[in-house]
Amino acid sequence: MTKFKCSTLTQAIILSCSAAISHSAVSQEQVDEQQKSNAKLEVIEVTSQKRTQTLQEVPATITALPSDEIEKYGVDDLFEIADLVPGMVFSRAPDDGLALTLRGLGTPARTQSFDQSVALFQDGMFVGKGRMYSAAFFDVERIEVIKGTQSTLLGKNTSLGAISIVSRKPTDEFEASIKGGIEVANGGWNLDGAINLPVSDDFSLRIAGHAADQDGWVENIATGRDVPEDSDRGLRITGLYTPSDTLTITGAYQHSTGERIGNAYQYVDNGNYFTEDVIDIIGEAQLDDTKNAWCDECKYNESYHDTTVDAFTLTIEKEVGELMLTSVTSTANYDILFYDDFDFGSAFDEVTYVTTGDVEYYSTYFKRVETYDQFSQELRLASEGRDDFDFMTGLFYFNSDWDSLEEQFFNTPNFPPGDISGEIFNGSFGNDFKQQTETLSVFAQSDIYLSDDLTLAVGLRYTDESKDVEFDRIQGDLQTLWNTVINPPFESELDFEDSFLNGNASLSYNYDRDTTLYASYGVGSKTGGFAESAEVTSGDPSLDVSEGGARVKSEEAHTYEAGAKLVLLDQSVNLNVAIFYTEIFDFQETSFLVTDSSAGFLTQNVDVESTGFELDSLYQINDDWRISAAVTYADSVHKDDGSDLAQAPKWTGNVGYSYITELGVKDLLLLSSGTLRYRDDMVSQINETYPSDSLTTLDFSIGIEPYDGVWNLRLSIQNITNARSADFSSPPAAPIGAILGAPTGDQGITAETLNQQRMINLQFAYNWF
Repeated sequence: MTKFKCSTLTQAIILSCSAAISHSAVSQEQVDEQQKSNAKLEVIEVTSQKRTQTLQEVPATITALPSDEIEKYGVDDLFEIADLVPGMVFSRAPDDGLALTLRGLGTPARTQSFDQSVALFQDGMFVGKGRMYSAAFFDVERIEVIKGTQSTLLGKNTSLGAISIVSRKPTDEFEASIKGGIEVANGGWNLDGAINLPVSDDFSLRIAGHAADQDGWVENIATGRDVPEDSDRGLRITGLYTPSDTLTITGAYQHSTGERIGNAYQYVDNGNYFTEDVIDIIGEAQLDDTKNAWCDECKYNESYHDTTVDAFTLTIEKEVGELMLTSVTSTANYDILFYDDFDFGSAFDEVTYVTTGDVEYYSTYFKRVETYDQFSQELRLASEGRDDFDFMTGLFYFNSDWDSLEEQFFNTPNFPPGDISGEIFNGSFGNDFKQQTETLSVFAQSDIYLSDDLTLAVGLRYTDESKDVEFDRIQGDLQTLWNTVINPPFESELDFEDSFLNGNASLSYNYDRDTTLYASYGVGSKTGGFAESAEVTSGDPSLDVSEGGARVKSEEAHTYEAGAKLVLLDQSVNLNVAIFYTEIFDFQETSFLVTDSSAGFLTQNVDVESTGFELDSLYQINDDWRISAAVTYADSVHKDDGSDLAQAPKWTGNVGYSYITELGVKDLLLLSSGTLRYRDDMVSQINETYPSDSLTTLDFSIGIEPYDGVWNLRLSIQNITNARSADFSSPPAAPIGAILGAPTGDQGITAETLNQQRMINLQFAYNWF
């Protein structure tokens, strides 16, 4: 019998959907034809458990996306991979905060001092800040999305899952490629290139570059610009040195820059209250392909984001007898300059307009400057291929410095009418936040082979983490009720320290060569600290958020899971099924709320839970046809009242096909694929009255290439039908009703961003071997 070496528990399995459909809908004729052609699914290898394993043998929910899957749908950033992963939602908040959830659980978008509970790894480097999740995305070999609690081996901030990006590595042969494309529907272009150079017998170099400009899908009639307008540039240099059969050294440096002008946020009337006057002022109030927003103080008179990221990773692998010693050393830093137009419209002084006919604009906007540096070092020692058990043990050290100055400028005219100094929603202040984080972890995990068919995996990780913080609130020049009483100034030095013992355990049973059953449990933590966006109405940020301060407790997640991984019909069908339950104590939640006399970010610790199941299936019908289907159901709610969590649709799923056949003309192949995706309705903010509607999109691609794969011509269309739903929504930072002199949080008017509309990309690639 084949022995399965299962790592930690890493909960779940990539269970997809119509596995049952794939199985039962297959006719006998199709089975016979499949057996004749002997079409079998390829074996997919993953490294999410820090060792090479097949996807089917890992007792966890892992979605592996190879490069061809990423390229055929024109995916060009990390946000778009959510379309390929059931149970995953990945949206951008107005200030580029991440609304990233797996199975309805994740970290809220706003507070940037929060760590992510779904961690990102770039070639083994832990990425410490969500800002870097939007760095340039290119020359990727595969992406692995791991669901469930992954605390033992993956460690820091993986209490709810992880994403691992594996870039292409140098080889010992000369290779080069170039790929270019144009975006037909909205306007834009992209260009990627890579060259592999075998410098010597033991040293190879790979250089890859990326450049892309993309116009947006919403026209801002105030500026005449199609937004969001994106420009991305990236460069990666990777060296591979193998001086002996037992030593491998890999070094990689990546530089990327990103610029985004504008956003797709627009006012939407949810049917509660509206007047023709409001429509005249803000231009419109429906979710469509136009908006009307102006910010005098912002660059280009719109929201503007400029991000620069640099990262370096050095990985050393040394065989020591029957053991493998691995060292991963990394550094990374970023700089950002953000202007965010947080009133999402062209607010002007109605009183001035009525009396003089002149338009005097007021902008509520935030300006944010951030710098960030991190260093990490991991050492691990692992056995491989033992008869009785395998183990992995190691140390992890992490240090980071994060400086953030966010200045908030609230300008809401006409309430109450008259002197601006007396208006509630006016005045400016700055949150100056400096944080140093230091983490030390030690971990060990063992796979114990109880028999040829039964494996027990157990692991523990002890972590000690401290955060030293300087948090100052700076009052603006004009003293108002807003920046003296509601958001009082203060100066403080704060510290937060926590330690915790996390771990995983799983039991997997190899019922036969094609069937694996497993059950798993994991506990993981995400350190608390201080929320730089908290209102701090007490003027004392050292207090708990429930007492008007900024202190947030650490959160702890417990995940229980059971599943089965099946290979059917002579290795032509993969079927994965799992059920799960996750509960989180002191979940760190932030949401933006507006009332008659207040507007700000509510931060709190709450208890939440998620219960559900996943199905995943893949069926290679014959050499030409492959179909796939997947579904995730996750009921993610607050434990106290059962209300839905943000960015947590209950149902997500997809069904798709892939077709490859000979054209019979000059040795050409025809390649085609398509996917129908569904996302249930969801809320973007807690206690939100109006959820985002459900969304169903259709993607399609078709291309041709020769047998030898030297070149490729492909047409990709995303969201063919222009299906429309709010991708993220929020009340405006200054209530739109205040323009009419009567602020209220009850108007039914919110600001929402439209999901990406139809994209048509024509792409040509050429390879030299």
